[in-house]
Amino acid sequence: MYPYSPLLQAIFSAGARHPEKVALVAGQERVSYAQLCRKSRQAAAFIQSKGYRVGDVLRLAAVKEPHFVYMALGAMMVGVIAELIDPQSTLERFHYLPEEIEKTPPLAEAPAELKETDIIEIIHTTGTTARPKLVCLSHYNVYWAARYTSDAVQNDEHDVEVVAMPLCHGFGLRRLYLSLMNGATAILLPNIANVRLLLNTIETYQVTTLALSPAAWRYIRQISGTRIAKYAGQLRQIEFGTSALSLETKHDVLTLFPDTRIYDNYGLTESNRSTSLELHDTAHLDSIGRPIADSVTVQVIDGELCVHGRQTMVGYWDAEDNEGALVDGLVRTGDCGYISDDGYVYLTGRVKEMINVGGEKVSPAEVEEAICRLGVGDCICVSHPHEMLGETVKAYILRGSTTLTFEEIDTRLRSLLQPFKCPTLYDWIDTIPITPLGKKQRTSLSGK
Repeated sequence: MYPYSPLLQAIFSAGARHPEKVALVAGQERVSYAQLCRKSRQAAAFIQSKGYRVGDVLRLAAVKEPHFVYMALGAMMVGVIAELIDPQSTLERFHYLPEEIEKTPPLAEAPAELKETDIIEIIHTTGTTARPKLVCLSHYNVYWAARYTSDAVQNDEHDVEVVAMPLCHGFGLRRLYLSLMNGATAILLPNIANVRLLLNTIETYQVTTLALSPAAWRYIRQISGTRIAKYAGQLRQIEFGTSALSLETKHDVLTLFPDTRIYDNYGLTESNRSTSLELHDTAHLDSIGRPIADSVTVQVIDGELCVHGRQTMVGYWDAEDNEGALVDGLVRTGDCGYISDDGYVYLTGRVKEMINVGGEKVSPAEVEEAICRLGVGDCICVSHPHEMLGETVKAYILRGSTTLTFEEIDTRLRSLLQPFKCPTLYDWIDTIPITPLGKKQRTSLSGK
């Protein structure tokens, strides 16, 4: 069944092994694997009944509800490309009622012409420097993106997963899919905003695995202190992704969860997870790990990290975006970095965000981390024009996050950084601008 989609094969195989097991939980709703498989087939037939055919694009709001999962899997079954958008987006989307799916007889047979290389998913990027791009992924890409992550973090059918991150982005969506393909249980949480709900869910359902962005972790710690450490003996695995995890945060997580496997996995929408680091590998804690699988290639070309593997995108939907997207067949990440002799990958900054101070390249992230080590809650560093040097570093310090003065920060920083990396300008800021996935958005401040 579904020879073109190894992901669907894995999910339906799990359904055959454990038909009565709970696959999804959303609020008070419980969905068994038998129900998931049947309702996804109903959704596939419903999509066809609305006139969608192989290769058509169906724009879906990625809500944290079982009916979205049915529609996403149903689209895969019939070769319709699901364009996944943020439920809060103003973009037009396909409107339907869950009851309409229920009333439709299940799909009898999938179209014969489908192939695993067919595009089946479009995800919008959340880039920090430009308009979103539409990333195209095939059946093959989607499966291996989930499989590589599952193998790296060692998920299995006994796990209970909280899916708290957005499903319109690859990080959260792959976690959902890897849970279902393994025959585990996925609990859909609307978002991370209600920390009490998150902690209650972890306790009530004996949750064993959790995936978070660094921004989500900081929010949880800010709201609830160390309460999440109560579940250190219960959570056997936590994954971080979407943006760089600072050394300070890595040490914080390890302190609270000394016996839990903690993973920092690096990737883009275009490349999915590409490298993986288990944080107890403390000798390489400042790296982003090694390639997530033997079949994933990570190279440094002209100072930029480039990736190729079964999980990397087919390309962008808009043809003009594909120009320069690949180099020697590898996806350009836009991140600067290097690879050590023992194969560990290190990030040094974003290509477009590097600050050229009189010919010296400065990573704003490196400066930010150094400032935060001084006792500053958060900050953001950007390029600022300089008459002699061309550019210099300007630091915006989050108001209320430190008792230090600018002069004190500057004096202490010079013991941590080379002089050309130290900011020449400081200012206060009330809110750090970030993307929906928690990445710092420096372009809105550069040059000001």
